[in-house]
Amino acid sequence: METWYRETVTKLYRFIYSQVQNREETEDITQETYLRCFKQQPENLPPYPYLKQIARNLITDRFRTTRRAQHHLGQVLSQESPSPEEDWLNQALIQELMEQLPPDYRQAIDLRIIQGYSRKETATFMGRSEDAIRGLQYRALQALRDLMRNNEQKGGAS
Repeated sequence: METWYRETVTKLYRFIYSQVQNREETEDITQETYLRCFKQQPENLPPYPYLKQIARNLITDRFRTTRRAQHHLGQVLSQESPSPEEDWLNQALIQELMEQLPPDYRQAIDLRIIQGYSRKETATFMGRSEDAIRGLQYRALQALRDLMRNNEQKGGAS
């Protein structure tokens, strides 16, 4: 098993990194790939292409989840559905405005809304209580709404 792992992990890591371009996310997906592999086939060590397909599916799932969360965040903040033409502009604007938020606000929105972690998981990750996360998320969304309103009042210029 150790030999099989050593033979596949470097290739798999490089493949995943080429797709996501983020070290932390690559490590998470690599770990999740092996975990799912062992859950599905605990008695057999599958070939590399099988691992690669599991990783590809995980990457696709994360992309869809992130995209859906960003779209949802845009709707929550604007309280209206953007047209397809405006959708990419709204996403870019939200990303730009998120950069103006304090780091803990950005982290709370990212973990809770974009990545979809529960309040409990977010609290554990950020070292806070669940109630503190609820309040932090509320304040973060309020601050982001305020930034969006200020941006609209300025005529869309940041």
